[in-house]
Amino acid sequence: MLSTTLNKLSLWFSHHSAFSGYFEPVIQRVKPAWRQGLYRAQVLNVTKTIGSFVHITLQPQHQWKAHKAGQHIELTAEFNGRLLTRIFTIASSPEQYAKDKTITLVIKTNELGRFTPQLADELTINSWVNISAAQGEFVFQQSNKPLENPIVMLAGGSGITPMMSMLSEHISATNSPMYLRYIAPLNEHQFVEQLESLAKQHSHFTFDLMTRSEHKSQPLTLLANSDVYCCGPQGLMSDIETLSKDAGANFYQEHFSLAPIVNDDSATEIEVTVTLNGNAFTASNQQNLLIQLESQNAPVIRGCGIGVCHQCHCTKKSGLVKNLLTGDVSDSGEQIIQLCISQPLSDLEMSI
Repeated sequence: MLSTTLNKLSLWFSHHSAFSGYFEPVIQRVKPAWRQGLYRAQVLNVTKTIGSFVHITLQPQHQWKAHKAGQHIELTAEFNGRLLTRIFTIASSPEQYAKDKTITLVIKTNELGRFTPQLADELTINSWVNISAAQGEFVFQQSNKPLENPIVMLAGGSGITPMMSMLSEHISATNSPMYLRYIAPLNEHQFVEQLESLAKQHSHFTFDLMTRSEHKSQPLTLLANSDVYCCGPQGLMSDIETLSKDAGANFYQEHFSLAPIVNDDSATEIEVTVTLNGNAFTASNQQNLLIQLESQNAPVIRGCGIGVCHQCHCTKKSGLVKNLLTGDVSDSGEQIIQLCISQPLSDLEMSI
């Protein structure tokens, strides 16, 4: 009751959605990287591996609750004074977290990206980042189906991460045949030793490491009522979904899609749809988001209006915006933005 009252007072008088957010700069002096509404996590290890992957071990603060195998988190880190947020699936099992209170992320870096290249180079041991609570519905489906109905997993590239978490957590709890097809460039497959170890320990588990061309040349056969899990590029997901439907199999998928790029010429007016907290609004690229959302009575918070106080920040979940102070165009992933200095360039999904 007291917490609710304080948060309402904070919203009215300080333009923060939570009372603790008002003291964020002060708290950060004692707890670096602390952010209201998120959980701090300490970086215990950062390791580069083949295929431009980086393995990151985090130890979340004790208030963070364990994840379900297959779920993902939002990871927020500060680089060059800028907060960036992206979604990554937890590669480790809940059992690992129960044992030593750590989680592991396995992330494919993109040298042209704004976020992932910095993870391997700028995250240091004992530094701090922020993570969200675990979320997502791409989890292992417990069932009492006949043993002849197998479990089939298809992973493309970094899509192996939820599969490893599910295998580690559930392989001992089922006798159903389990098969993993892992598709990646030659010599870039992750977790090879772990997969070989699981196959030796559990006779009902088999796997294949394939390149894309090998996958295309070796069609997959699915049985009716089998459970098919797929995570990877959109093309792979679509193909396996169609194959599953044709076979009468149960299909489960997880992926994070990219938004199409819209004209970034501010002289040409474009109109986009902005979905904020599930409600749709319209906006053009001729004004910043704050002014346009305010005019439509959206539940936004106004501060200085010039990009200094950060009170109008929100989480952009998808879409593209241009920073009117720096001229930088965001990528299409999750990112914390300031509404007063953000020009919309495509349809957006955001939350406050």
